[in-house]
Amino acid sequence: MTNFPKGHGLADLTMLATLKALLDTGNVSRAADALGVTQPSVSQMLRRLRQYFGDELFVRSGNTMRPTPRAIALGPVVDRVMRDVNLISQPGADFDPKAANREFIVCMTDIGEYLIAPDLASAFASEAPGCSIRTKRIPQARLREALELGEADLAVGTLAGADRSLRQQRLGEYTVICMVSARSRWAASPLSAKEYADARHVVVQRVSDSVDPITERLRANGIHRGVALFVDNHFAAARVVAETDLICTVPNVFMGEKLSYMFPIKLVPFPIQIGSFVSRLLWHNRYQTDPSHLCSAEW
Repeated sequence: MTNFPKGHGLADLTMLATLKALLDTGNVSRAADALGVTQPSVSQMLRRLRQYFGDELFVRSGNTMRPTPRAIALGPVVDRVMRDVNLISQPGADFDPKAANREFIVCMTDIGEYLIAPDLASAFASEAPGCSIRTKRIPQARLREALELGEADLAVGTLAGADRSLRQQRLGEYTVICMVSARSRWAASPLSAKEYADARHVVVQRVSDSVDPITERLRANGIHRGVALFVDNHFAAARVVAETDLICTVPNVFMGEKLSYMFPIKLVPFPIQIGSFVSRLLWHNRYQTDPSHLCSAEW
């Protein structure tokens, strides 16, 4: 038995692939064919293996290389390592929504839940019956971190002041309208810009915006609202408006109409030209090529 000095450091993948080929074939020539290399290359690598493990590893018996007990013991380990290497070397599997079973977490406001969630639930029931959606409120200060860490998959909304490094897709635009009590003095005739500025307001403070986009637009036009009450959702705002003389500015006629079905309120045109607002879909660059994100974007 030849004495081989043991090698040091980590065995590389070429060594392990050669060892597996020799174990599988029991022959240097056949191992070379299996690896797509020359016979001298396998012989040279076998010398490295013998030195590294301090063992003969294979002894010749006729035309066959028979493994030593050390080589036999290494066999299952090498098989497992090479299987794992092959696994991570394969391209990522496609995402099949109909067979998937996972939860998608989406940051959205109460408006988003009310307007979008029913359509999402319907689409998931049809296209991804094993998947579920969880809506979540995440403060703007933590939005980028939450998307990066996978605490949420997507964020939907105006998302004013969101980190510019986040990926985004424009969903559409919306305008605003004023919500007043059907019994208030504001319900009799259209609001003027002065009446709007002089009135007291209820404002929905959304954690998804670092700044209130409506307030910012008004300030740019030299108008500062007098706010009597801040609430965190539009349903509370509608209830307050219905029972007071306060005015609430809400996104688009569609949302206002939904609220008017539930509360004794009236919708009046917004009296100041401040343009429209963009609704967006945001996600972190880490998930730009994630198959489940790509697929969900197509629904």
